[in-house]
Amino acid sequence: MDLDVRRLRVLYEVALRGGITAAASSLHVTPSAVSQQLGQLAREAGCELVERSGRGVVLTPAGHVLADHAKQIISAVEQAGAGLAALRRDVSGTVRVGAFPSAAGALVAPAAARAIARHPDLDVRVFEAEDQQSRLDLRSGRLDVIVLQEYDHVPTPLPPDLDRRPIASDPMHLITPAGWGSRSGRLDDLRDARWVASAEGTPCLHSTLHACRLAGFEPDIRHRAVDFALTLDLVGAGLGAALVPEMALRGVPSTVHVEPLTDPVTERRIFAVTRGRGTGPLRPAMEAFLAELTASASAPGPRPA
Repeated sequence: MDLDVRRLRVLYEVALRGGITAAASSLHVTPSAVSQQLGQLAREAGCELVERSGRGVVLTPAGHVLADHAKQIISAVEQAGAGLAALRRDVSGTVRVGAFPSAAGALVAPAAARAIARHPDLDVRVFEAEDQQSRLDLRSGRLDVIVLQEYDHVPTPLPPDLDRRPIASDPMHLITPAGWGSRSGRLDDLRDARWVASAEGTPCLHSTLHACRLAGFEPDIRHRAVDFALTLDLVGAGLGAALVPEMALRGVPSTVHVEPLTDPVTERRIFAVTRGRGTGPLRPAMEAFLAELTASASAPGPRPA
């Protein structure tokens, strides 16, 4: 039985994304092209790999078995390439990095610039990506490194096939309209205030709610903002108080007063994630970028983890 590795990657993408259309979008091909590759792979394997379910497809039992093996084969090929690159000590090639906006600006961009300056044959490419999407892109091989966040009391579990590397701790700050005057950094002083918070279901909202509840009250949330820049603008307009991580406090309007949160103290942790190495090495190119990313966290701003 001869199985084409490229077609195995297509099958794994379908399994990971949950359908042909999503896999096609990730692979930048048409759904019909994905279907053709799956059909050819089914002929090579001698059994059906997908079947119709409603308006989409699902993997057959044989498809699930082959997708699991495809994941292992893709990983083995990647580790073989990493091993050869490590022997050559070759800091070259492309490293694709996904990160959420505040980390992309404060940590990833300067790390990428330094890595490229230090290693002229290295090409680091930065992509803004929210956490859930970036995890899928990492596991599929579309990204090589992703940067994730984890707030106090809101853990971020990872599947066993991903490796985690701590980068920085990012303390939360209390921001209030400048017209409200100075504050002590204690949340219980603001139990009767209006609040600006993130959207439902986000870790930032859970962190804000938990901190306020630790201080003994339920916040009166009047406004919602996922973008920290909008949060700063809403607070600057006098519409409420908010909790914002230090890394997001760039370009703070003069109408916003900022104080470290002193009671309760809370933070978010920033960490880099790569595909599991097993017993194999990371490519020297990825190690070079991760070294610069750790150095970025040592600069003024977020505290090293």
